[in-house]
Parts: sequence; C-alpha cells; structure tokens
Amino acid sequence: MRPTCLALLGLLVSFTSTAAAELAVLWDFSSEETMPLTVHGNVARDQAGPRPPEFPDMSADNTAVRVDAGTYLSIPDPGTDSEFDFKNGDPITLEAWVSPTDIRDGEPRYIIGKGRTNAPGFARDNQNWALRIVGDQGEAKVNFLFATKPSTGDKHWHRWTSKLGFPVNTGWHHVAITYRFGEPESIRGWVNGKPTDGRWDMGGPTVETPVVDDDEVRIGERFAGMLDAVAIHRTLLSDKTLTARFN
Repeated sequence: MRPTCLALLGLLVSFTSTAAAELAVLWDFSSEETMPLTVHGNVARDQAGPRPPEFPDMSADNTAVRVDAGTYLSIPDPGTDSEFDFKNGDPITLEAWVSPTDIRDGEPRYIIGKGRTNAPGFARDNQNWALRIVGDQGEAKVNFLFATKPSTGDKHWHRWTSKLGFPVNTGWHHVAITYRFGEPESIRGWVNGKPTDGRWDMGGPTVETPVVDDDEVRIGERFAGMLDAVAIHRTLLSDKTLTARFN
C-alpha cells in the first residue's frame, strides 16, 4: 500500500516553553492535530487503548493505534539539533503503552526509533536511539539500541535488554527506559511501573557518542499489536514518575 499522510494523532510538541527541555514529543492517538504524519500500510486508528476500570487513571474513551509487522508511522526530522537528536551528555526517556499480540524468542519489535531506515542519503547503521521489545523465553523484554561510528563486526551496536519482562497477548503493559548518552551505567528499564536491571551486549556499554543525522523517526516498525502514549523526553524521568505510570 502506498504511504499516505494523515493528521498526526495527539501530537504534543513544545519548542519554546520550559517543557521543551523535558517532553520532546508525545503521541497519544486521541485526537486530530494539524501536523502531518505518514502512515505506511494498513494502520488501524481509534482502537481501544488502556481504559478504566483496569486502568483507572486513563480516560474512558482513550484510543490507540494497531499496527502489524508490515506497517509503521513516520515523522521527518526537522533538521540539525532537533528535538529528536541525541548526543553524548543528553538524557533521554522513552516510554509507551504496548499490547503486543506475538513475538518470537530473539525477535526485536520496534516501538519507536530514529534512523536505520535504509533511506537514500543516510548511512545504513545510523540508529541514534530506539525503544523496542525483544522475545526472550516466551516473554517480551524491554530493549534499547543505538549505534556509534561503524567498525568491524557488530561492535558499533550497543544493545541493552531488561531482566524483567511480560507475557505477550495479555493486554496492555507500560514500558520505559532512561539513559544518559556517554554514561552507560545510567541505563534503567521499567516494566509496568517496576524498575529492572538488564545487560548490555553486542558492542557492550560505551562512552562513545551515538550516530546523529537527520534521518526520520518511525513508530511501530515490525511491531504486531497496539500502541499508545508513545513519548520521547529530553530528561531522566524520576522513579516516582515512572512508578506512577502503571496503575
């Protein structure tokens, strides 16, 4: 199916206020906005998101989007030093509500990521950052990935996977990571309001700066299921805040 431009659902962006230092962008998929987002494939809108009574903090008409392995949503990077670009020293929090329907062991599913699109004019392994889930012994684990300057083998990939996970096809779950680039010991993961340790692999922990360019951001690539409240923060959200996300 040819990609089409739809109104961006629930996009909240602040460029000039103090909040810009914290919340870069949030997609809550609840209302029509004017900024266009490109839909690739058959993305289903107006799906029931996490709602009361199971999730009492959510609105009764909260909506989400459904994607499958052949669909995704994209938004262009506005340019150099945009709200989507992260370099050494920059803090990042990525979070989302997810309801995956299936996943195989060792298989990564993208929630949101920047780069690695194979688009003309961009390097092949240019992942600035990505929040994913990965299958592990029948569960979905939180997975964070970024790339540094290309080298031999897979040493330029830096991948972190949480110890805590959740079984797929069991409804809505909240996942998040917090990280400060250049400080690998700062990484933390969250699953349903609970902090979790994890481990680095491939190139392992690094103090090198991530690859940064103007490649686009994609939501839901190779994901199978529903997504809601996908957010990028330019700060490290506190334990108190992330614990309260899941009620």
